[in-house]
Amino acid sequence: MATTTAIILIGKAHQNDSGILPRCLVFLTENSRPAFTIKSINGNGKEIIIIPTIENTIDDLYLMIAVYILKIIKPKKELFSEDRKSMYDLFTHNERERMYLETRIILKKFRMKLVFNLLDCCSLLNQIETIKKYPNDYEITVPLLKKEYNEWTERVEFNDYKSLQVN
Repeated sequence: MATTTAIILIGKAHQNDSGILPRCLVFLTENSRPAFTIKSINGNGKEIIIIPTIENTIDDLYLMIAVYILKIIKPKKELFSEDRKSMYDLFTHNERERMYLETRIILKKFRMKLVFNLLDCCSLLNQIETIKKYPNDYEITVPLLKKEYNEWTERVEFNDYKSLQVN
């Protein structure tokens, strides 16, 4: 069963108080294979799911934003596939690389903010350097404390992540 490991808010920073004026949510689910699900905050529009690549997950996220939220990139094929084909199946490596580059260039013209809420064991915790390469505003929240019942050990476990450093 897929588990949500990240919740990403997409919107604009408030001009006076920072924070975010959210427009959309993206959920990253992981386990058997990763998937991004995009939802509008106001409930309008249909839910869109894409299956990203493993090595370019962040690039696929930003491409998804450019195509479905900002509507500034028009790929030759839809990123969303009813039969849940992955970005590997839909596009060649070179096609993806061209779209990633186009996305980074075009995003420089937009005032956009993403807030990455990364939970324990999220694969994006290892991709923070890629997030930093994009021109938009962002905030990244990472685990600090966790108390959770473990089904395997049948005990409540407590984790203190204060030693986790993000540079």
